[in-house]
Amino acid sequence: MPLISVIMPAYNAARFISEAIASVMDQTWTNWELIVVNDGSTDGTSTILDRMTDPRIRVLHQENQGVSRARNAALEIMRGEYVAFLDADDVLPPSSLRARLDVLRESPSVGFADGAVWALDDTTRELAPLYVPTFSGPPFNELMCLSATCFFGPTWMIRRSIIGDRRFPPHMKHAEDLAFYLSICRDATYAHTDEPVLHYRRGHGSAMSDLQGLDRGYQALFRHASALVPAPTDHQLRTMWARIQRMMFRGFLKRGALLSAVRVLLRSRPT
Repeated sequence: MPLISVIMPAYNAARFISEAIASVMDQTWTNWELIVVNDGSTDGTSTILDRMTDPRIRVLHQENQGVSRARNAALEIMRGEYVAFLDADDVLPPSSLRARLDVLRESPSVGFADGAVWALDDTTRELAPLYVPTFSGPPFNELMCLSATCFFGPTWMIRRSIIGDRRFPPHMKHAEDLAFYLSICRDATYAHTDEPVLHYRRGHGSAMSDLQGLDRGYQALFRHASALVPAPTDHQLRTMWARIQRMMFRGFLKRGALLSAVRVLLRSRPT
């Protein structure tokens, strides 16, 4: 049985998915399974996936249902004791799985292992440091504050036993990874390695370039957080909403969308 399950949702990822898969196959830790969920791609993604012959790679084809449902489909069939996520346009450094696994094995109380992220320039292929986690401990408050100390994206390796039957919110297309983490992160602590565990591709279209969609995603995240049981404190919710407002105001202002920036400042906190 594989010790680590790597879950990769893929939608129209033909340009990059071969490199992403190769980065899993090149891991120094070899006891893994890779579950790729082809989420209704209309380019050559299906053809590329159907040519895979490594028995550790499992491919699911489904109609387009979004990234959350794609990840959830893989969670239903994963066999590993630990799970990691990889987007189809990103790359794992060779020691990514081993480095995070070592963190988890060092302490049974640690349920979430993270690491540094380097930016991969899509044009020059140059790598540059982008994010280094600095926090260790129970991560719930840090996530509620949208702190950059322990969250970049779906870079956590997680003990399967912690996840249980909890899943990604199927209606969310942005910030769904953070919503999922909030649902599970009260059950264990967070730790990290300083080693790079992800090469995050820059220089092509991404969710971060869709500010309107990102704004809707953060509003959905806030509603998701408000409905958690046990409920977050009012201070945590106020802090999250203020952080969302600041991020979106600056994002719209940077793009020259002054009207959208003003609307962000004028809107009320959802109840």
